[in-house]
Amino acid sequence: MDAATFWQLIEDSRENAGGDLDEQALELTDLLSDLAPDEIVAFDRCFRELLVAAYRWDLWAAASIINGGCSDDGFEYFRAWLIAQGERVYREALADPETLVDRAERDVEAESMLYAAADAYRVETGRDPPARASDPAEPAGAAWTEDDLPRLYPKLWAAFS
Repeated sequence: MDAATFWQLIEDSRENAGGDLDEQALELTDLLSDLAPDEIVAFDRCFRELLVAAYRWDLWAAASIINGGCSDDGFEYFRAWLIAQGERVYREALADPETLVDRAERDVEAESMLYAAADAYRVETGRDPPARASDPAEPAGAAWTEDDLPRLYPKLWAAFS
């Protein structure tokens, strides 16, 4: 699956859901269910690659500020939310997490997006999808402490703290 097709599926599911993240996951599952099983696996591989690319300390800091704290699981749900927002928001956030100041509200998480491809695969095949890789041992970039956050991300801090 190429990037354009991947992002078009995300965009279509987002538009069909009208801003409801759980509905977006259901819409995405429906869209993926129209694909062949190998295409569903390819979509999930792309999704996973984007999750890993966003496994960075700077984005974890942004998630922590926006959500008022962020566990390991919460950060995975935040990254799924970020992908669910579409390619432009995702790319802008990777370039500068402070671009999320105008895009995010409290509790930005989309856990249900993590399961859309697996659910579609089960619908199409009656089997569980192939196992997916896990996150790297450590996020990319420089670690931070909570005391660093106002200095590192002043716009997000002002908006969400």
